[in-house]
Amino acid sequence: MSKFIAALAACISLIAPIAHAQGTWPQKPIRLVVPFPAGGQLDVVARLIADRLSPVLGQPIVVEPKPGADGNIGTEQVAKAAPDGYTWLAASPPTAIQPSVRPSTLKYDPLRDFESVAFIGTSPFLFVVPASLPPKTFADFVAYAKARPGELSYAGSARGTVVHLATELFMHDAGIRMETINYPGQPSAIADLITARVQFMTLGLILAEPQIKQNNLRALAILDQRRHAHLPDVPTVVELGMPALTMTTWFGIAMPAKTPAAIVERVNAEIMKVLAEPEVISKLNAMGVDVARANTPADFAAFMRDEVARWKSVVKAANIATD
Repeated sequence: MSKFIAALAACISLIAPIAHAQGTWPQKPIRLVVPFPAGGQLDVVARLIADRLSPVLGQPIVVEPKPGADGNIGTEQVAKAAPDGYTWLAASPPTAIQPSVRPSTLKYDPLRDFESVAFIGTSPFLFVVPASLPPKTFADFVAYAKARPGELSYAGSARGTVVHLATELFMHDAGIRMETINYPGQPSAIADLITARVQFMTLGLILAEPQIKQNNLRALAILDQRRHAHLPDVPTVVELGMPALTMTTWFGIAMPAKTPAAIVERVNAEIMKVLAEPEVISKLNAMGVDVARANTPADFAAFMRDEVARWKSVVKAANIATD
C-alpha cells in the first residue's frame, strides 16, 4: 500500500503543475507570428484580432511579422515553438499551399505540426492594373498583353501564395506571358504598380480597394463566384469564362501541435465571441472580409485538410515549378 501511495503521489506531483499552468494560462505576453511583412492583409487582420483578444485574455498579444523564404521562416518558427499556448500563427493560404510547391524541402507539415484553432474569415482577390494603363477591361488587357510578348511584368510576392498561383494560372489559361518581378511585401509592390513600373498584380480586396477608389489602380476582375458589394461593377472570373481562377484568401489562427486542448478550445471560444461583436464584424466587412460562421478547432482542421488537397490540384494545373 505504501508503494502505491508513493507512486500516486509522484503522479500527482507531475500532473499538478501542468493542470495549474493550464488553469492560470496565460501568465505572460503571447506572440502572434505573421509570416509575411507588416502592412499586408494578413497583418492587418491579425492586429485587429489581437487588439480585441488582449483585454479578454489579460495579456498583451504581440503581433510579430516574420517574413522570409516565402512565408516559411515564420511558419517554421511556430511549428517548432513550445506547445504552451504562447506562440500563435496567423495562418493563410500559403500555410496550405507550401507543401505542394516545396514537397521535398519544407520543414513543417501544416496538418501534422499545428493545432488548428479558429477560422476568422475570407476575402476575395482582384486582378488589377495601373489606372494609367490603356486597357479598360479584362479582355482588353489580354489582347494588350498578347500584342506585347515579353514586354509586360507583374508584381509577384512569395512563391506559393495565391498572388503567385493565381497569376501563373491566369497566364497559362489566357496564353500570355509576363515577367515576374518579386517584392518583399505587398506595400512596395503596390507602389510600383501605381507608377506602372509593373503592369499587373493579383491583389487582395483589403489593400486594392483604397487604391481603386483613389483612381490609382483599375480592377479588371474579381476572383470570386459573385460580385462584391464594395465593387459591384467589377466582373467575376466566372462571368469572364475562367471559373478555375476563383480564389479567395482566408485568415485563421493556429498553434504548435500538442498545445493543450484546454488552451486551444479557450482561444477558439474567445475568438468566436470577438467575431460575433457588431463592431468587429463592421470593421472586417469594411475591409472586405467576410466573417466566418461560428466554428470549432475541428472545423478549421477539416478546412485545412481540404485546402492542402485543393492547392495541390491548382499547382499541378498551372504547371508550377516545385523544388
